[in-house]
This record gives sequence, C-alpha cells and structure tokens, in this order.
Amino acid sequence: MTTQLSLYADPQADAAGAVAAVAASLPLSFGAAASAGATQDGSPDVAAVAGHAGWTRRAAEAIRSGAKGVVVSSPAPENADLLATAAAAAGAPVVLDQRWAGNPAIAGSNTDARRVIADALADAMLLDSVAVAPPGTEPMQLLTEQLSVILQCGIELRNVRVIQRSPNGYTVAAVLPNGAPAALQGILSSALPATASVSVLTSAGSADVVLPDPAAAWPAKVRAVTAEGATTLPTLYESAHRTSWSRAHSHITSGNAASDLAQFTAVMSLLSQLTD
Repeated sequence: MTTQLSLYADPQADAAGAVAAVAASLPLSFGAAASAGATQDGSPDVAAVAGHAGWTRRAAEAIRSGAKGVVVSSPAPENADLLATAAAAAGAPVVLDQRWAGNPAIAGSNTDARRVIADALADAMLLDSVAVAPPGTEPMQLLTEQLSVILQCGIELRNVRVIQRSPNGYTVAAVLPNGAPAALQGILSSALPATASVSVLTSAGSADVVLPDPAAAWPAKVRAVTAEGATTLPTLYESAHRTSWSRAHSHITSGNAASDLAQFTAVMSLLSQLTD
C-alpha cells in the first residue's frame, strides 16, 4: 500500500515547480498538509522550496522544522554544503527538481540511456551541447542546468572555461577525459522551444539526447548511431516534475539516501573553474 505524505508549497515554490498540479496527478502519494497526516509537530512530511537565491537556507530550515524531505524546484547556483550537513543529520532526503536533469530518460535507473552514452564516450571525438531558455533567464542558471544534464548523463568534463558571453547567451569549452573537445552553447531566445541537447560524436556515429521542457510530459529522445545502424530508445511519456516528486516519495518512504546534493556540488565545482 502506498503511503500518502503531506506536503506544503508556498506560492513561489508552487509556481516554480507546478507543485499543485504534480501532487494532484499523484493523489496516492501526496496530499495537502491539511488533509494528509503531517508529522507529530504539525510540519508537513515534504516541503517544496523554490530554488531562487537562499534556497539552501530555506530547505535547511524546513528540515530543522520537522520535514522528512524537501523538493527544490529549479535550484540556482549556490553552495549546498550546510544543507547537505543538515539533511544528513536528520536523515531527510533533498531532491532537486531540475528542468532537464530530472527527466526520466536520463535518470540513474535508466541503464539503457547510460549504456548508449557510455558506449559513445569510449570512442568520443567531440561533445556538443545546446541549452535554450526564454529571454530573461539568468545565464548562470541556464549553465547550471546544462551542466547538471551533462553530469546526469554520466559525462565528465575537465578544464571548463568561458569562450564568449553576451546578454543572449554564452559559449563554454571543456575537455573530455580522453582529450576530446566539448562545446556548450547557451541560447536565450523565444524563437526556439526550451530544450537541452547533448550529442557525443564518435568515429562511426553519435549518441544524442534531446530533453524537452517539463511543462508537460513531452518525451525526451535518446538515439544511438553506430556502424551497425541507428537505434532510438523507447519513448517515456513522463515529466521531469512528476519524476522528481516520485523519487522524493520513494526516498522518504524507503529511507534510501538521495544523491542530488552530491551531484549539485559537482556542478558547483565545475562552475568554480570557469575562466574567461
């Protein structure tokens, strides 16, 4: 039997992660704090936190107030060490609901996608990644989300540096462990849908991942081209938002730790390497 957890999201958190809509689509897993069993001190089981500046402090406060877990929507680049310490001490998982990295197509449990990418990395000649977001998006926020996707794909980057930046985006260069170059483009435009793509080019083909905006359950695409032909992985009609909240429920009810903050710390480490 599924355990229903109570949740609370303030208006900012709800807007950032479509929390009310997601919770309504998972009625057996989540209920409003007023209608589902809250913790003994009256705190909700799960607190939704908006990821704008100060989210690590707000998430830590929610945990100290009794929340069994926290879901952070679109976290901005910020040091999460103190939050990680608070979460570990309380045994409370922190799940990051990120625009693209949360997509089930590249989830850690999706071994098929990981295999496609790993096979291409063994013969990588170039990594090319493009992230598109609406005008007004903070470029560093976009780069954080793009790097999160790349790390979620199991790709290691070294020697990260800025080649060009402008009000309309950026170009970042890096190197793969085998010495192959990597190019990351960030584009702020309303002329294109908000998507993130990662392509690993090899001597005989490529591995390509295209991730949609999680506003709806539009499917991601994972495709491998090798000397034997082209293969497209089965389509998963699920949104990153629902996937993140389902993971949060699983972590809280099973007691298994979440690795989101550790991966986010790795992204922050890459950002700290940036040089013009």
